[in-house]
Amino acid sequence: MSDSARHFDVAVVGCGTTGLTLAHLLASAGVRVAVIDRWRLPVSFPRATHLDDETMRTFQTLGLTHMEPRYIGVGTYRFLDPEGRAVMEFDMHRGKTEQGWNSDYMFHQPDWESVMRGFIQESDSASAYYGWQVLAIEDGDDVAHLLLRDASSGAETGISASYVVGCDGANSVVRPVMGSEHVDYDATHRSLIVDIEPFVTSPGLPPNLDTFIQAGLRNPVTFLYLSRGMLRFEWLLRPEDDTREFERLDRIYGFLEPWFRPSEYRIARADMYQWRAVVADRWRSHRLFIAGDAAHEMPPHLGQGMCSGVRDATNLAWKLPLVVRGDAPPELLDTYESERKPHMTVFVETAAKMANQIEDMVEVPAHLEPPPVEERGPLRPLMGPGVFAAGDRWAGTLSEQPRFADGTLLDDVVGFRFALVGTDSVLGGVLDTAGPSLQRLGIQVVSASSDEFAAWLSRLGAGAVLVRPDRYVFGTANSPAEVQALISRLEALIQRKPQAALFADVESAT
Repeated sequence: MSDSARHFDVAVVGCGTTGLTLAHLLASAGVRVAVIDRWRLPVSFPRATHLDDETMRTFQTLGLTHMEPRYIGVGTYRFLDPEGRAVMEFDMHRGKTEQGWNSDYMFHQPDWESVMRGFIQESDSASAYYGWQVLAIEDGDDVAHLLLRDASSGAETGISASYVVGCDGANSVVRPVMGSEHVDYDATHRSLIVDIEPFVTSPGLPPNLDTFIQAGLRNPVTFLYLSRGMLRFEWLLRPEDDTREFERLDRIYGFLEPWFRPSEYRIARADMYQWRAVVADRWRSHRLFIAGDAAHEMPPHLGQGMCSGVRDATNLAWKLPLVVRGDAPPELLDTYESERKPHMTVFVETAAKMANQIEDMVEVPAHLEPPPVEERGPLRPLMGPGVFAAGDRWAGTLSEQPRFADGTLLDDVVGFRFALVGTDSVLGGVLDTAGPSLQRLGIQVVSASSDEFAAWLSRLGAGAVLVRPDRYVFGTANSPAEVQALISRLEALIQRKPQAALFADVESAT
């Protein structure tokens, strides 16, 4: 690999939701980014289908709010017995949440990827290598070198990058180079996934965008509505089931018979998929990182696989530009794993538990009356130790997104920057006393001028809150002096002050 290869600040390997989110945020910050994917065109069928309110908030930052009307909502989530009776129900349609968006959406990944690839094409800071495979990676002292091959012509070229982020899925080419191994949470399952486009309405399917899992069957089935009028069915295979037998077309038609005749739909996709619950033991090795499915996998029952990868991307997307520009030490990037890995593991463990419960449930207790519909609260774990204010009970929690009096959402004013939100009395004089620091750190000061802002600060028991670009709370304050201390603590990180002042242990605040 030649030293004369074209150089980038960051090379992003893999252009799924994680890679495209990271690449777009980096390019928007002026970082020179290479975007590499072995597929020349976006995926033609949806792999990920669900996004939550936190992820929609990131999509807002990416400039994708115009796509939100194309997404569909989620109704009630039902857990059925073999006869189709509801044993448990959760109301998934909670309307607008404190994040400013609906709690859950179903979206069409090919459309999303097409828009994001268009953003990359329009960017002066990004260079796309679509249809190129990564043949080799060398993690050098000064830069990382990548050898690429054009899948269509066979031509090879070399590039270099200060950092490489593998967002290239479960079969990552970056992870083995790092020497990273999986920690297995023992929830490996196979599923037959069938997406169909129905020509008629089936009276046997639930109305109102409801989802169900029917357990107690030999092969439990999950049903969900997709966007664009598509439907998805997933059948869980047992360990002794023959994959080839389940892939037979007549078997698929038979599985769908309870709801449709073979002439009443078009099969858009029929794939066998193996779900695992694993977390990589190393997310960084010198100049190499992994994110998304390259770093973690989980069964689909929480709908958090893609959302977790997007969180990885936003975490790296505000730290890498600081390091690339020389405004923060490379050690800052160690906090990516320390923050994200514990947070992510909560989702993996929960999804693994759900998957094992469904597989183990051979019999479902009968009931006489329909169960009450319960509201499912969001799973919002605390971030792991990292760049947070020590001793603050709110440090490492997900921030809210209030609206201003005119209806504008907070993130539309702040952008992908730090935000200092507070009352005028607590923020009083901060522009005068901390103006240079605010400018160096790129902190947007926001006056809590609406009832929604006042309510949020009241819930925090604070007069001001400092929020990171990834929307997680750095810390809170109740006086001008505390605000100044909060800013100074953050500036200590940016200015490479002693480590004790840089990385606060969030767990000490809980």
